[in-house]
Amino acid sequence: MDENANGYQAEMQGSITFERVNFGYEGQADTLHDINLQVNAGETVAIVGQTGAGKTTLVKLVNRMYDTTHGRVLVDGIDVRDWQLATLRRQVSIIEQDIFLFSRTIAENIAFGLPNATPEQITWAAREAQAEEFILSFKDGFQTVVGERGVTLSGGQRQRIALARAFLANPRILILDDSTSAIDSATEDHIQRAIRRASERQTTLLITHRISQIRWADKIVVLRGGSIEAVGTHQQLMETSPAYQKIFHLAAE
Repeated sequence: MDENANGYQAEMQGSITFERVNFGYEGQADTLHDINLQVNAGETVAIVGQTGAGKTTLVKLVNRMYDTTHGRVLVDGIDVRDWQLATLRRQVSIIEQDIFLFSRTIAENIAFGLPNATPEQITWAAREAQAEEFILSFKDGFQTVVGERGVTLSGGQRQRIALARAFLANPRILILDDSTSAIDSATEDHIQRAIRRASERQTTLLITHRISQIRWADKIVVLRGGSIEAVGTHQQLMETSPAYQKIFHLAAE
């Protein structure tokens, strides 16, 4: 992929535009079809749909994990291919269900996106992500080494470390792809409040099946078979979209 070393560099405002976007994996039929969507800077947008609808593929176009087959994705009105790749990715954080951690200390893992972070900043991020308590339960606290030579973390603990990493990096666009799936409901309630506080200063894209997260989004996008089926608030979609009603009732079961 062209890193476009001489490309556009600026601090993002965080608006995202999908303009007639199609995408297909090599040798396969298109996964996304004619996607047109405007996400305003500072908005929280939930993306919902059945498995295989194209939700993860869609958000990975924002930081150029993939490039579109047809059409454009723009951030602040600039085609993502025209951004310098390092500048783009520094300001767009994606947290997925499957988290990668390095075989280093917990503090170093949290500070991965901000290596000059102070211990106070790292502790604040861990507290926001509801990770401080379990970190301090280890003998070496934040200096505990994870991975092959250290402790093995549970799925929920790994997700909270990743959330702390994102809070510390303070991206302009935060993408959460089912990133609290391994976390219990009580802990998730606290994390959700932290995410909402963070969303006041950034654009947030949520892929989730949790009703509590879907309902507080400014806008909900319903994907079906790689196309946008409907866009609106929770109340609007409950009144007008059978596809959303089905997804919502399945999530409630």
